[in-house]
Amino acid sequence: MTFVGQAKRPPRYVIHQLLWQAADWLYPPVCGGCDAPGERWCAKCQEQTVLLENMAICPHCGVPNHGGEICTDCAAQPPPYTALRSWAVYAGALRKAIHRLKYQGDLGLGEALGAKLVAMWQSLDWQVEMIIPIPLSAQRKRERGYNQSSLLARPLSLATRLPLCALALRRTRDTASQVKLTGSERRQNVRGAFTADARQVAGRAVLLIDDVATTGATMLAAGEALQAAGAHNIYALTLARAGLTNHPDSLTG
Repeated sequence: MTFVGQAKRPPRYVIHQLLWQAADWLYPPVCGGCDAPGERWCAKCQEQTVLLENMAICPHCGVPNHGGEICTDCAAQPPPYTALRSWAVYAGALRKAIHRLKYQGDLGLGEALGAKLVAMWQSLDWQVEMIIPIPLSAQRKRERGYNQSSLLARPLSLATRLPLCALALRRTRDTASQVKLTGSERRQNVRGAFTADARQVAGRAVLLIDDVATTGATMLAAGEALQAAGAHNIYALTLARAGLTNHPDSLTG
């Protein structure tokens, strides 16, 4: 596992953090989760966030269940990725913050919340060689002006010294918003929507980064494209997990 601890943070990661601290000094931020002044992500919102790190989960798709065993879906059809993990439940303050990051141009949340993925990485014994953010379609990228997954992936790339390869995976067609679609509709919506560059990924272990996983349909489609291009091993990491009823411990996988 490639990771540099707090005492020996790579210079580029330190500079990245210092630049955002300077921006916060010049333009005092408000919390992305509650609008409290002074921080982009405050301690109160952090305390209210339900973390998934200590819950029993399916070792493949990362969905919480009671026994920590392979869920029925993954047993019936193993995903193309080795493992998918998420930092926290997509609810409350975290949901609001991700919405602000995606749709309201609050770019500082990419660094503030991306730091959570950096901290989470330390507990994952994953051997990867490159980081790939889930891409937007060209049309959506033009409309939004940025890719929120890239903003979350950059701090992890800088902290681990793993290359951020944003062009290794392309979304080759625009897809409908996944928000109101069922699980089967989500899978159909993104099926065949990605193409991977075999020159960059063939024979290599890769890490996919996205903001939210719900049914995992996007990660499945992206993983299939990487697998077809010859990626040796595929892992996936998201900031949040949606679609969890009430409390994640109530799920059975």
